[in-house]
Amino acid sequence: MSRGRARARSPEDQELVRQKFLACARTVFSTTGAHGLTMRRLAAEAGYSPGTIYLYFSSRQDLLWEIWREDMVGLYNSVREAFETPDAAPLRVLRNVLAAYAIFWLGKPDHFRGMFMENDREYLDERASFVGDDSVQKVHDLLLAATAAALPDTAPEPEQIRLMTHSVLAAVHGVVALHIGAGAFPWAPAPAMLDVVLDSLLSGLNPTRAGAGAA
Repeated sequence: MSRGRARARSPEDQELVRQKFLACARTVFSTTGAHGLTMRRLAAEAGYSPGTIYLYFSSRQDLLWEIWREDMVGLYNSVREAFETPDAAPLRVLRNVLAAYAIFWLGKPDHFRGMFMENDREYLDERASFVGDDSVQKVHDLLLAATAAALPDTAPEPEQIRLMTHSVLAAVHGVVALHIGAGAFPWAPAPAMLDVVLDSLLSGLNPTRAGAGAA
């Protein structure tokens, strides 16, 4: 494999190299897990000398944060589109947001594993420190807003909003985790499971405003 390539000069070339390192990181993670994700290996996989990768990422954590940030930005865009459904009742909007959350991750199983299921100790520490990133908080804030609008109480307490948001999200997230983390088991189809979960959750939240169909 080629080593010691010339340094990218233009901003466009630098961005191409940066994206190549990120793509290599995703590939290595999907094949070997976090333990195989070293800066030296990523540089070699991309065809660069070990020192070159540090021109783009100061550490493995810096690189991982960029990968996770890309995923969270993509997730935010998906749930925001659902949140902005025109002329939809608040409970329908919440349903659309939760369905969009599930559909996004079901379409990116390797990304989901990297974000939520890897248990390498060093990796867990790096992931825990990412929780405060703006990209994570934007998704969280949007989920809170969708839930608050759907609650029957016209002025719900912040802690009630937080509790309901985290509870319904946990149920939807669980469907995704079962299908991605234990896909060999013959689960019922994910869309059908999502419909059942969302029907149960949202009709319990407000029976007069829940509707069938996850999407």
